[in-house]
Amino acid sequence: MSPPAGGDPVGMAIAIVGAIVLVASFALGIYFTIRPGRYRPDHPMYAILRDDR
Repeated sequence: MSPPAGGDPVGMAIAIVGAIVLVASFALGIYFTIRPGRYRPDHPMYAILRDDR
């Protein structure tokens, strides 16, 4: 018995979604490594390191 001619559509969909999630997570990881946004006034660092604490 051989696999279907078009392949396994559910398995292919899972692989495509997994690849999209992988690429998106790498892209976000690289983006936030380059531009962490720590100099914005609403960054949590400023709530933690306030002078009145």
